[in-house]
Amino acid sequence: MERWCFLSDLEILTIALTFEQNNVMQADFAKPVVPKSRKKILTYDDYAALTPAGSGLYELLNGKIIEMPSPTPAHQRVARQLFKKMDAFVELNQLGELFFAPLDTVFDQTNTFQPDILFISKSRSAIIEAKKIDGAPDLVVEILSDGNTAKEMSYKKYIYESSGVLEYWIVNLLKQTVTVYNNIEGELLPSGIFSPSEKAISQILPGFELPVSDLFG
Repeated sequence: MERWCFLSDLEILTIALTFEQNNVMQADFAKPVVPKSRKKILTYDDYAALTPAGSGLYELLNGKIIEMPSPTPAHQRVARQLFKKMDAFVELNQLGELFFAPLDTVFDQTNTFQPDILFISKSRSAIIEAKKIDGAPDLVVEILSDGNTAKEMSYKKYIYESSGVLEYWIVNLLKQTVTVYNNIEGELLPSGIFSPSEKAISQILPGFELPVSDLFG
């Protein structure tokens, strides 16, 4: 995903004031409203109410609303190529459904992300709801850019593995590599870092092998 951009102090204060006002008793309306904390932990319901529906430019990260810049053309080219190849394989073998961002994916009440690509197997189709994915997909793909930090991706990896994501792909645009992680006893461990001369191999999609050069040609 593209680099996160935290909301400004003014925007955070506005959110805090809005929620604080909803809890003020009628008898106190004449008093000035002072938020108890500017570090209010927001939930998915708060996030859904405060962000434009379907914009795809926001995530809920550890109870904070994050604004993200639009993806670049290079990001979108790689996302398109990977989705086309993975989706064709999933459809041919009737394994489940593949989705792409923007799509709210709720991992818990304080973490809602917009993975670039996500796969949900037939056996877990119940997590597909009308407006969101309510639970961890079987497979998640994130496409990085030069703005992403190790801290950002480390936190997401923690949420993915702790919520039950079985396989996690990271596509690095700068290095032109694909790193594949598999969930082993609750921890996402790397099974390989694949360069353009190699094929990225999925365990969750048995038989799916992607020549990495196809993404960057």
